Amino acid sequence: MAPRISLKRSSLHLDYFRDDKDRICQVLTWHHPSDRRLCIVKYDLGNSYWTSRETGKQYKRILKSYSLEGQEDNLQLVKQIEPSYLYHSEMYGVDFLAVPFEKITHYYYPEVRLQEIIQENTQLDELEQKVKTLAELLHDHLKIPFENMGITGSILWKAQTEKSDIDFMIYGNSFAQDFYERFPVIYEEFPEIKPMSSDKSKRYAESISRKAGLPISLSTKYVALKSWLSVYGDTNLSLIFSPTPDEIPFNYGEQKFTPVKSIDVECTVSNSNLGYAYPSIYEIEECNILSENSSSSDLPITRILSFEGALTGFFGKDDTVVVRGLLEKVKDYKSNSEYYQIILGTKECVGNEFIVFKEDYYEYFS
Repeated sequence: MAPRISLKRSSLHLDYFRDDKDRICQVLTWHHPSDRRLCIVKYDLGNSYWTSRETGKQYKRILKSYSLEGQEDNLQLVKQIEPSYLYHSEMYGVDFLAVPFEKITHYYYPEVRLQEIIQENTQLDELEQKVKTLAELLHDHLKIPFENMGITGSILWKAQTEKSDIDFMIYGNSFAQDFYERFPVIYEEFPEIKPMSSDKSKRYAESISRKAGLPISLSTKYVALKSWLSVYGDTNLSLIFSPTPDEIPFNYGEQKFTPVKSIDVECTVSNSNLGYAYPSIYEIEECNILSENSSSSDLPITRILSFEGALTGFFGKDDTVVVRGLLEKVKDYKSNSEYYQIILGTKECVGNEFIVFKEDYYEYFS
């Protein structure tokens, strides 16, 4: 058995690693079983566009999309070629891909890769130079420390092409809270970075409508709230938020979720610190189950947990929202307590789940 790698920190969403068959895997979520890492297997060896500058090997992408259907397709494919990666999560009650530690041969940290790019002066390609400039802009104008930034995607494992996107990480809940208000200064200071085009915004809104069952006019309104959706020249730019290891709210296995039923709940957001992460968490209070006359209307529902990033990142403390999703009972082993949550991003509710402001719900759904 290969020796277990030693991680420099806890695994975070959109870290990458290479397995013992040289497949490239993308980490999912900020909590993991102690002996493996939840992930998608994104690239396998094969003749295609991606060549690792680190190993010289060529890769093909085997993940069709990041949608729930795309991830399920990825799971079924990998189950055939590497059955040991199939993992049934007792915590979530569903199957994931999870690579055992002994199969991981190299781990890629977005913040380490970014530091390499920042410190390099002469050997950067055009995409890496854009990454360096973006980091300097966020540091100088939004006061985000370099150590709270990272670069993920193909740039992280040094296989980018001229058509690759920039997938830029920002670590630390505090930097996400008012980002939509602060980011537009970048457009003023550096005109090469522009808001997403109307055509791309329309496609994004259509995607949200399909995932959530929202009218296109409403999803268009929510897309417009994310001021950081942008392009850098002809390069798509994604800004992704993650908690730091110290901000992770609970460890894998400390809780267990049991599905109950689909539900609509009006509530007030009491804490949105993790509202931009993956998965995102909104702590909620003053919950009112809509169109419900049973005893379940008094259930202690305390949070929203979302695995659908397109539906979150819009809401702050004291906002009144309506959430439609899967009600789950939570058994918290650490505190020896039970309560309820509403989870988004499940097979049970695909195409009919959302969080919207209260006034939008009553305008469009009542």
